[in-house]
Amino acid sequence: MFKEKKTLIYVAGTLLVAALLAVFFFRPYVRFVQEEQVLERTVLYPAEDYVVKSNGNVVPEKEYLDTEEVGVHRFHYTVKKWIFERDAVFSYEVVDTTPPVIEINEKRVVKDPGETYSVEEINSNISVNEGSFFYETDYDSERSAVYTVKIRAEDDYGNVSEASYEVEVRDIEPPFVFRYGDGALVQLNNEFNIQDIVAYGDNADPEPELTIKGEVNTFKKGHYPLHAVLKDRSGNVTEWDLTVEVTDHIPDYDTDEEEYLFEDFIRDYAGEGREFGIDVSTWQGDIDFEAVKAAGCDFVIIRVGFSYDGTFTLDNKFRQNYEGAKQAGLKVGIYHFSYDNNEKDLLSALNMIFTELSGEKLDLPIVFDWEDFWCYQEYEMSFQDLNHLYDVFEKEVNNKGYQCMLYGSSYYLRNIWTYTDTRPIWLAQYSDWPSYEGPYQIWQLSDAGKIDGIEWPVDLDILFTQQNTR
Repeated sequence: MFKEKKTLIYVAGTLLVAALLAVFFFRPYVRFVQEEQVLERTVLYPAEDYVVKSNGNVVPEKEYLDTEEVGVHRFHYTVKKWIFERDAVFSYEVVDTTPPVIEINEKRVVKDPGETYSVEEINSNISVNEGSFFYETDYDSERSAVYTVKIRAEDDYGNVSEASYEVEVRDIEPPFVFRYGDGALVQLNNEFNIQDIVAYGDNADPEPELTIKGEVNTFKKGHYPLHAVLKDRSGNVTEWDLTVEVTDHIPDYDTDEEEYLFEDFIRDYAGEGREFGIDVSTWQGDIDFEAVKAAGCDFVIIRVGFSYDGTFTLDNKFRQNYEGAKQAGLKVGIYHFSYDNNEKDLLSALNMIFTELSGEKLDLPIVFDWEDFWCYQEYEMSFQDLNHLYDVFEKEVNNKGYQCMLYGSSYYLRNIWTYTDTRPIWLAQYSDWPSYEGPYQIWQLSDAGKIDGIEWPVDLDILFTQQNTR
């Protein structure tokens, strides 16, 4: 009996050992990629790629790892071998380092002058696959040029993309001619240069091309017909005919005007909301401002100087005029006569002006006076460039706490200067009353004024403190 019992125990033990050995040798196992796995969000990663070794059949819960959400994930595998089965877990981290994708429908948008480019149009031209986007542009419908729309997109994870596209305001305006040269006289045996008798420019092209058909023989008196063709870089054309006369006598022209007495000036234009004044420079010589004030003058605009080719020259009577006018109790403003054709030179001149003023208070604006249109093409500057110079001037003047104003004749205010409805204007038009229809604060109506205290002719001006009407 004991022997039989011992045999049973032995058999049972043997079976148990065999079972344990079977479990040990036949239990399923799996080995995963050991390195810490950092996966990109929304990318498809096959689950089988992360199983390095196994002794059974490995079945992932899904074909691909879950990567929709950023964070740490646990992914389940089932491993089967023979009658045995076990669950295994693989851990990995999902991150998002992929910037948003910016798609632009039109890489170059073309607009006509004056045509707005709305927020709705911009938004419809841009799309991003995730997150939000912002944009900025200096688009100006009044200025023919190519502008950039800069785009910045950012997703919820701080990833950023940048892109851009262009918006062109087409140039459809032909070049503008100030001086056609028709009837010009050329001295016999002298050299002839067409640039001496014509003046022109373009709204967008700083260097429109002038072509002349015909010839002028300066060694033979006579009339020479020419045909001029002026073309800008956008293909817009202005053309005209002119005749040049070669002569042995060029007459002198009398430009003297009849004096306009200041007392007559006040009488002729007396009215509510008007003040009467003059503008002066070194050309008026030494001025007795006490006598000027006694003659009924209310204000004076004084030339501070002029700038050319990067050099500022102070008017040699400025300090004398400024102090004399202030002591006499006159309202004072100043004007700067500029020949500048670039921002750098203009800013240099302004720095000199501000240094000269040294923070002194002015009653009237600092005026930007650019009027050398008789040879405009020599400046290699488009009308848009010229208007930009005023914008620069105005910004700097305002930043120093002064008011700013633009000086111009009615002809150039109509044809060259922009935004004249909003820019403060000092109008020059020598007539009984301006035909200029835009707003203006000061009107210069004569350069032949005569006032006590000044020996030489002087410009006469009216300051409108109310609406400038008759």
